[in-house]
Amino acid sequence: MTSVPSELYQIHSQFPAAHMKNINNTDEIDNNKSQRELGIIEKLCSTYGFVYCCHRDGRYFFHFSEYKNDIQQAKIGDVVEFETTMDKRKQKPVAINLVPVSSEIIGENRVDGTIAVVARQPPSPLTNGFDTANFIPDGKVTYVKKGETYFLPYGLVDLQEQTIPVKVGDQVTFNVGQDRRTNQFFARNIAVVKKMNSPVAAAAPVKRSRGVISTMKDSFGFIEREDALKEIFFHITEFGPNVATNTVHPGVEVEFDIQDRHNKEVAINIIILPNGTVKFDEIDKTPYIGRVLQPLQIKAKKSNDALAGRLIYDAFDNKMSELPFGERDRCGLYTLLENDIVQFVIAKDKRDGMMRATQISLLDQSFLKSKEHREMGIVIKLDNTSGGQIKCFLSDQVIPFRFSEVMKDNFQISEGDPLEFSLAISPNNGDLPHAIRIKLLSKDNVLSLINGRELRLTGIIERDPQDGRTERNNRGTDAKSTTENKVQQTQGTDSISNPTNRQPEPGIIRYVCDGIEATIPFPSTNISNTSALYYGDKVEFTVASGSKVATTVALVERNRTRGWIAIIREGKGFIEPNSTTNNIEPIAFTTNSFTGDNTLIDLGDEVEFSLRKNSGRLTAENILKVPTAINNFYSVLPTVYRGRVVSPVRMVTNDDCEILGRIQKLTGDGNPGECFTYSITGVKNRRVILLPNDAVTFSVAVGLDYSQRAANIVLENEIRKGKIDTVKGQFGFIDFACEENKKIFFHNSEVDGGFELRPGDEVEFYAQYNLKSGKPCASKLRRINTLQRPDRLITKLRSVNFDENKRQKLIIIRQPRNADEKSKGFTSIRVERAPGVLTRTPQ
Repeated sequence: MTSVPSELYQIHSQFPAAHMKNINNTDEIDNNKSQRELGIIEKLCSTYGFVYCCHRDGRYFFHFSEYKNDIQQAKIGDVVEFETTMDKRKQKPVAINLVPVSSEIIGENRVDGTIAVVARQPPSPLTNGFDTANFIPDGKVTYVKKGETYFLPYGLVDLQEQTIPVKVGDQVTFNVGQDRRTNQFFARNIAVVKKMNSPVAAAAPVKRSRGVISTMKDSFGFIEREDALKEIFFHITEFGPNVATNTVHPGVEVEFDIQDRHNKEVAINIIILPNGTVKFDEIDKTPYIGRVLQPLQIKAKKSNDALAGRLIYDAFDNKMSELPFGERDRCGLYTLLENDIVQFVIAKDKRDGMMRATQISLLDQSFLKSKEHREMGIVIKLDNTSGGQIKCFLSDQVIPFRFSEVMKDNFQISEGDPLEFSLAISPNNGDLPHAIRIKLLSKDNVLSLINGRELRLTGIIERDPQDGRTERNNRGTDAKSTTENKVQQTQGTDSISNPTNRQPEPGIIRYVCDGIEATIPFPSTNISNTSALYYGDKVEFTVASGSKVATTVALVERNRTRGWIAIIREGKGFIEPNSTTNNIEPIAFTTNSFTGDNTLIDLGDEVEFSLRKNSGRLTAENILKVPTAINNFYSVLPTVYRGRVVSPVRMVTNDDCEILGRIQKLTGDGNPGECFTYSITGVKNRRVILLPNDAVTFSVAVGLDYSQRAANIVLENEIRKGKIDTVKGQFGFIDFACEENKKIFFHNSEVDGGFELRPGDEVEFYAQYNLKSGKPCASKLRRINTLQRPDRLITKLRSVNFDENKRQKLIIIRQPRNADEKSKGFTSIRVERAPGVLTRTPQ
């Protein structure tokens, strides 16, 4: 025991109670009554500080004027006594009358005791030899008071004569000290009174044994021994200072030494063993079949009723034998009843040779031979922690159940599963029935047993009824045209040859029954509570006996998915689904599927939508733009890296795209490093076009599942270069490889300086996605080649272009240019001109 009688030490209050002011209001007097508390100075500022309570969760402000000593001597960590009052101005509790005190109380009475464990750890450099708030020394002193044995820890610094070694059994006297911060007791000022001279008597016999912790209290407990049918006392300090206290609990297997202390055995030098090391029984692997005579009672069991169950079996000598069994001998926690047919093995206790039945499991033949009434039902509600509810087929009664009553431990119950069970009355549940001894039924067995009754199940839409309709993605919003098409189909004479008259294919529901995944079709006419169902929607449906079609399909939960607009092309595009994996499938959409204003759609916008499955490919419908929440999935790290684009986000064909690109990090010396995936949400300017080998800067974003992506991607040089391929009126094309095309569109309004561009001109431009069409286009074009005459001709012209007589000067008003593709050659007649003679061009 570690508690200490109060008469072993005396605590004298050094400070009288604080004087209270006279207050007329009685209620205010009661509210301002305060007691002296113990605390530790946590923070010191210029004129104030904070003190933290030792024995409760509290942190109080105090002013230096309330410190009843030299404030210059106060340090963080000092122990003080204080009172609390309420600051009337701020209505917050504050500390007053702070007085420094010692952190430990030493009792005045000397106590006689005996060395139980010799302290071996060296003294700590801290004051008092060790920090009692965080460390307990390894030595122990024992003494007896009023018939009870107490143990107190001590350290080497607590010996009055540290040079003289002490041994186990030495008689000593000491004072009891209490740490006021933790209320931990210690032995202080230990003086040896009588040495144990006999080495035989001093050394108590030590025996090594193993066991399992059966009981655990605050700082001590009991171990069930492997070698004897009894328990042994232990103190938690026997595990050593390196063992965490939260690892010591009932069920932990340990190894220990047995030592006699005052004619009582205690466990010392305890170490923790791996699970399965300690074995109390010798188990015979031969299986036996028996019958339960006395099942375990539901009421709380006493310690002497550990083996309260009884069963009978046929031994090898053709004689009936009886064996006991306990709560831990069952394979499951489900209820066992009288006359149940069970299978078991025999265990023999190594300590006393007692035989008992263990590994008991209920056999299916028990239900066939017994007159037990079995019910059938379907799971309609589940509670992840305890159990759920079952709806009976015959009576429509809702019965609760617990997971512990399921007879297969590896079986996972889901909503809609058909079950077989028995009913029992529990006094703890208000005499209401509950399900016990639960078994899973197959769907075929249920349909054959319900005798024409309907079975209600739950499932997921795998395909909606309109998935097989021709051109289902091109249905318009014009209801009048749709009606006219239907009228024309109805009035047609040849409904077989017209493919538009084909009946829509039925939908498919996927569900799980008896642990097997199955599908069942349903027509669109059997949908009850909604106009349309989408892929992934959770539904309830009815299956009649002998029917292969689901009826009365009702929507339970709409499957709405979120994602980001990755690509837009002329009214169509692809969505990046909300997923942190790198193997994601793009979801196609059309702008007609938006329920809101689709003119405001931009790359990277977050949307919410329903899914349809068309020829095995997912498409989005009922799309709604929502506020972006990308920051909830990724956290961007502050470090910025340089890298190059390996594969960009691009449109491959009209029906295929790559919504995830890759960027390779470059080290400081330019060597390639790790590759990161990225999507359109990671590009700062989402309309800029990234191409392979483009130099970029980026940061790394970490997802909720610790996946990494590139984010905050910025193109280092957005200026592109190319050559004019064709010019057609007010627009043209540049020979520049971008996505699936090798040419990029431009308009003359984007040409800087008003230059007239012709095929073959080299230009600089910015490549971006068009805001309206979503296609790549060039902007801010600038011609970079200026054709001019050679320098030798320019020098010669400067010398001959001036006529001294007529004062005429030659001025070049147009630079020479190449012939375009529409030119048919020279149209004017060439006239020979003498060098240095100016001629006038006819107007």
